[in-house]
Order: sequence, then structure tokens, then C-alpha cells
Amino acid sequence: MFDAHAHLQDERLVCCRQAVLTAAAAAGVEAVCCCGSMPGDWDAVARLAVECVQPRLTPAFGVHPWYVGKLPPDWLDRLDACLAADPSAAVGEIGLDGVRGASQRDLQRAVLTAQLELAARRGRCVVLHGARAWGELCGVLAPYASRLPGFIAHSFGGSLEIMRDLVKWGGCISFSGTVCNPEATRVRAAAVQAPSDRLLVETDAPDLLPPGGVPAGSDAAGRLNQPANLVGVVASLAALRGVPAADIAALTSRNAGMVLGLTR
Repeated sequence: MFDAHAHLQDERLVCCRQAVLTAAAAAGVEAVCCCGSMPGDWDAVARLAVECVQPRLTPAFGVHPWYVGKLPPDWLDRLDACLAADPSAAVGEIGLDGVRGASQRDLQRAVLTAQLELAARRGRCVVLHGARAWGELCGVLAPYASRLPGFIAHSFGGSLEIMRDLVKWGGCISFSGTVCNPEATRVRAAAVQAPSDRLLVETDAPDLLPPGGVPAGSDAAGRLNQPANLVGVVASLAALRGVPAADIAALTSRNAGMVLGLTR
């Protein structure tokens, strides 16, 4: 299995990171796209990508919309340097957020646009965040979509119409543990309708612990997610689509390798 989106560099996992990696490998997670969120964690992402053998990590570097107000003046040059240092790296997690930071929406758009331009110039896949902002995000993405080798709509929660536009533009649709929640009707409807060749699965660890998931490490509050819980995401998606879980695991792994440029 390929976890298309996680943040294994997250400081909340410091005390249990090796256990999390061991559990992931034991659960059958062979690869993880490890996404940065701000310049302060890019070095940790790069280091993990080199050090981690099982599962293997594909790094992504970007500025999450929550952190656009805390950027150093040279942030874009530093991002470009990260991409230059690793030809396999994607650009992400980037996007717009309708949950937090509404007062910074103009800045979110400016930072997103700069990163899309860089990704297009470098020919890198983009990992997109669009929580409660998928429609607006599509408006910013539209002029760049044809210039990107691929992009991932991470933890998708938009409408079927938006999903169809993203697919038409060459994107992949990634579903997180939200798909395990019977009350997440819109997400589950999209999960059924997503084309098989554009389907991805993710955990967004250490966030979005799915129903029935095993918390990471000794998390007393039982909130921290881990890539090993991808098994449950795959099982739920397979049940919704009426196919064997092994088929979902295989095709989503193949799709992740393709969109991230790891296989052709």
C-alpha cells in the first residue's frame, strides 16, 4: 500500500516515530508521501526521506495555507533549493483553507500561486489542500493544471462536480480516514464515483485518526493517527466500491507511483 499523504516529520511523533514506521511496514504500507508544511520542517522531511528504508518515503516540500503569515523573506528560494536537491520531490502541502486563516485569504492565494508557478517550472507533482475551499482552489489551479505533470487533491471533501473538473485537468483524488465515517456522505459518494485510475488513499497522519483506527505510540488521548491505519481506509473504500481490498491496495499504489513521477 502507498500512503499518499502523511506528515511523519510532525513533532507530535518524535517519541514514537520508529514504532510508527515499524507498524506501517508490518501492516503492508510500502511507501509514504511525507509532506512538509513550512520552511521549518523541510529539513526534517528531507532527512527522513534519506534515512527511512521501510516504508520508503517520497518527500514533498511546501507551505500549508495555515502558515502563510510566518514566512521568511527567502522562503521561495529555499523551497526551490529543496526541489533542486531532490528530483523525486513533490510540491506540497499547498493550497487554500476555508477552516482557518480566512482573514489571510489574499496571502494564501499569493503563496499558493507562487508555489504552483514553481512546480510548473520544475515539472513537479503538486499536493493540494482545499478544506472547505475546493471551489476557490480550482479557480487558482485552473491556469496551471495543464502545466503540471500531475497533482493530488489531498483528503478530498468537495462536490462530485469539482472532482470531475480535477480529474479532467489530470488530477488524482485522495481519500483519507474520513471515508470510514458513515456520516461523511459527500466524501463517500465521491469515493464511489472517482475513476479507478485516479484513486489514491492516505492517512494524513498524525491527524484524522479514522473510526476504529489504532492511535500512534502511547497517545493517551487516542488522537494521533499513523500510516498503519491505511488498512482501514483501504477496507472502507473497497467496501464502498464493491471490490476486494487487495485490488484497491494495488491500484492506488500504482496510481501514486504514476502521479508522483516514481514510475512511468
